[in-house]
Amino acid sequence: MVVVDRFSKMAHFIACKKTADALGVARLFFREVIRLHGLPRSITSDRDVKFVSHFWRELWKQLQTEIKLSSAYHPQTDGQTEVVNRTLGNMLRCLVQDHPKKWDDILSQAEFAYNSMPNRSTGMCSFNIVYTKPPNHVVDIAVIPKCHNSAAAKLTGDFKAMLDNVRNTLQASNDSYKQKADEHRRAKSFQTGELVMARFRKERCPTGTYSKLNPRKLGPFAIKHKISDNAYVLDLPPEILTSATFNVADLSPYYPADNAVIEINSSDTNSSEVEGD
Repeated sequence: MVVVDRFSKMAHFIACKKTADALGVARLFFREVIRLHGLPRSITSDRDVKFVSHFWRELWKQLQTEIKLSSAYHPQTDGQTEVVNRTLGNMLRCLVQDHPKKWDDILSQAEFAYNSMPNRSTGMCSFNIVYTKPPNHVVDIAVIPKCHNSAAAKLTGDFKAMLDNVRNTLQASNDSYKQKADEHRRAKSFQTGELVMARFRKERCPTGTYSKLNPRKLGPFAIKHKISDNAYVLDLPPEILTSATFNVADLSPYYPADNAVIEINSSDTNSSEVEGD
């Protein structure tokens, strides 16, 4: 289980089993994350069965933590964690070498190495943001720390300035990423009750039912309600067994077919006649 802090970009890599239920995941979260950082204000996750269960929703509702689920089959919603997952895979691949079954033994080393690296968005390592100083590495153990008698006001001022700098850098990075992503997007907005065509990706179809020759879009379906500018809930028929939440990238306006009659003139067709002797 990978947990990433949205502000400091600090990540925690927690070994667990796929068979763990929502209660087991909650216990891991309290033991490995909350004991270090306290209760989160919001949690963004995918639509895994553990994170959409009644227990998980009720638990965080009681703790006044907002649950934000990603759009179904749209991993870009939680792209930050997806990038960390890819980085973690590359790190473990280098660390385990010829012993892939020992990945959980070196998971803590991978976490320390990741949090020690400067982040491209913040420009600082996660340790520096959370603990106000970079971590001591092996080469730093023999160094005798120097004592500085600095005023408490200066210390708090420097820390506040650092946080403000991180926040401004994050905002600038997010604006830059958004601007580049928006170059390939077209703004789309739909109203409740409006008919749209929906693109059904391969991941939405039950195993063995997807074909490359299937229609690329199905519909029309009515907009049931709007979650945000990027997510809508459709009024799907009961025979379609998939999540009704769609990202706006998978929706397009529905244009009914016109009543024009297409006529083909026989003189326009290519024909050949063979005359017999």
